[in-house]
Amino acid sequence: MVTKDADFVASFWLRRLPPKLLLISTGNISNDELQALVAPNLVRLEALFRSHSFVEMNRSALTLHV
Repeated sequence: MVTKDADFVASFWLRRLPPKLLLISTGNISNDELQALVAPNLVRLEALFRSHSFVEMNRSALTLHV
């Protein structure tokens, strides 16, 4: 699941639902800016989700939560 909603983070930590979570923590961002942020990172995100369940993306970094 891809979300900007912190409620999903609580659900992930409490119940491990959804089983995979990408949290976008950029604040307000246009759809075009979001696409420009995510598109170049798709291959890396795919690789990270092979071994991690919770990844957070902001404007400058990807953070793994374990």
